[in-house]
Amino acid sequence: MSNKIIGLDVLEAFTKVTPYINHFINRDIFITVMDTEKVIIHQPAKTFSLGTKNGDLVGEGWVGYKAMKEKMTKSLVVGKELLGIPYEAVAEPVFDENDRVIGCIVVGASTEDTVRLQEIIGQFSEAFDQVGSGIQELASGSQHLAEIGEHLSSASHHTRENVEKSDDIMQMIQRIADQSKLLGLNAAIEAARAGESGRGFTVVAEEMRRLSEQSKTSSKNVNEILRNIMMDIDNITNQALETSTISEEQSSSTQEIAAATQELKAQLDELTQFVHKL
Repeated sequence: MSNKIIGLDVLEAFTKVTPYINHFINRDIFITVMDTEKVIIHQPAKTFSLGTKNGDLVGEGWVGYKAMKEKMTKSLVVGKELLGIPYEAVAEPVFDENDRVIGCIVVGASTEDTVRLQEIIGQFSEAFDQVGSGIQELASGSQHLAEIGEHLSSASHHTRENVEKSDDIMQMIQRIADQSKLLGLNAAIEAARAGESGRGFTVVAEEMRRLSEQSKTSSKNVNEILRNIMMDIDNITNQALETSTISEEQSSSTQEIAAATQELKAQLDELTQFVHKL
């Protein structure tokens, strides 16, 4: 394999430069160079320590031990439960010219910032999900309110038509009242001509005139009430139409916000994938 590290001289070169590598790398890393039995040199990280010392025997649980035994690159991810700081390490075995393992180089780095960034992204993602859900509910409510406004406008229109029909009825009542008054007046004239024998009919004629006047007055009052109802219906219709328009605009706006939120959520997901690659 062309990517193998081959040569004792390479292992010795890493041993020499290990104390200095940490000065040139921005990340908080540790480096361990070992042969098949013991640690040749260990440069600890700046913020945490594995407790490894130069000369320590290589343990079977070490990632470097596994890399040398399996003759392949091995990686290890450790949570913060062990040392208080999460870290990851990569072990690369070193071979001689006869393809025998002669040592291993282990490089590890703190992943605390990466983990924290993932947590923040997760919190943002959850918040965006909640916001998106709320926006969808708001959009649905606005749409429902717009539909109610349309139904109310339609109902107001039908009510107006019925009131207009009622107005026709009231005009008919007005004409009947006028005719009743005229009949009552004629009846009173005829009763006067009849003299004493028409006295009882006079009472009936007077009652007809009185009922006619009451009907006429009631008709006027009803007409006034109907006019007020018509004005209220017009106001309700206008407000319903305005409510419907505003609700549709709100629904459209919330849908745009929802789309923007989804776009931000997608960018967060992409950022999450990028962080995983770090």
